[in-house]
Amino acid sequence: MLVTVLIITAVGLLFGAGALLLFRFQCEKRIDRQHELEKVYAVRSALNFIRTYDKDVDDVGMAFGYRTGSGRDLGLLVKPVKAIFPDPGNSKHFDMGRGDGNFQLSEQYDQRRDYEYGALGVTGLVAGVSISSRDGDSRPGLAFRDRDATNSVKWWVNIGMSGTGGWLQEDYGRRYFFTPLAYVKGERLTNDIMRLCIIRNVTNENIKAGSRHGWPLSSRGERSLVFQVSPMASGSNTNNAEITLWEYEHTGAAVTSRLLIRWPNCPSLCPVGIQIAGDRASLFYIGNASKNANNEDDGKLTLSSRGYTFSATRQLPADIYKYFSDEVTIGSKTYGGLWTNNVTGKVEAPELRAVFEIEAASDSRKPGAPIDASNEDFLTDFRVTPAYQYDVFLEHPACVTNRATVAQKIGKYSRLDRGTVGGYTMLTYDTHGTEHKGFRQDEREQARSGGR
Repeated sequence: MLVTVLIITAVGLLFGAGALLLFRFQCEKRIDRQHELEKVYAVRSALNFIRTYDKDVDDVGMAFGYRTGSGRDLGLLVKPVKAIFPDPGNSKHFDMGRGDGNFQLSEQYDQRRDYEYGALGVTGLVAGVSISSRDGDSRPGLAFRDRDATNSVKWWVNIGMSGTGGWLQEDYGRRYFFTPLAYVKGERLTNDIMRLCIIRNVTNENIKAGSRHGWPLSSRGERSLVFQVSPMASGSNTNNAEITLWEYEHTGAAVTSRLLIRWPNCPSLCPVGIQIAGDRASLFYIGNASKNANNEDDGKLTLSSRGYTFSATRQLPADIYKYFSDEVTIGSKTYGGLWTNNVTGKVEAPELRAVFEIEAASDSRKPGAPIDASNEDFLTDFRVTPAYQYDVFLEHPACVTNRATVAQKIGKYSRLDRGTVGGYTMLTYDTHGTEHKGFRQDEREQARSGGR
């Protein structure tokens, strides 16, 4: 009897201890879930403020404090994403936006700045392409000043992006964009055709100067993604353009093209470009500045704070994706493909180059319609960035900071008058917590280390 009583008592105690442990585990999970949700709400609160904020967020970021329902203080920081190219710390990067006098196109190929320029057809390119400021616009940029060329003449500047790799090494992809400002006919309008061409970083010294670094395509198998800005048909909105994405391929006999995306009637006086992530691509423009009470641009916002508008997404053909991701042989040289760094574990993508090509196509260049001396094609602000706009960092406990999410403003600012509260649409790419699974791993590790 005594043994039976002891056994029953032990079993009861075990059940009781198990129930107590289960209750404790349930409480921990509920608290963890509460803290997880508090972090989500904190991040959403900061993003909601940015969504309705109609001024610029500077490079140091905007800090927020959030007091949770459980009595914890969370710190947040929203920072505009840094450009991958040009990198101010890389003296070899060709930064057309600096305007410090160091970027005159004085040589057809400049190894120090890693650019090459060339032309096709009768042209005064050497005298006509330089870095300068345009009247009424303080930004420096690329100015194509050949006013005597007839239609179909082409000019290009081929810019190396050394040390930056390509979009395939980024979790979310990359954006390649610039601001087209053209003055043919004396209007702020793109009458000639502007192109931004993404190519592999290849070299062929057997080709004449101006064409040795991958453009124009010259060898069988070479390919390019070509973003194009061209004028709309006569009678349409003169400030708008048609933007398209093409694939070019050198077949050995000629260069063929394939249209991937067409987007008509887009603004042409704001930054435009291409976003590529994996094997998906889309076009975008960065909306004009915020609006005042009269629905006019008030000039408050810079690139880091404006909303983006995107085209439909297109899957890249398998052959061009393979060209940019795999090992390729061009002429007698072989160039490596994607590889993983054994030390950092980071995926590295092949180096790319960006080519700006202008094709003379304006009616004002036809015989009998001379170009005015003040006219030129002009573009500026070429940038390569990750495929999002903001990093959002969450700090808790003190000195433990993790990236909570990345975010993007979509569309135009919706406040059209002072009496209406509006804002952009905010797009986030992942959960609004931290990069640690469980959301409290960082806090537990901090406690175990005694706050060190």
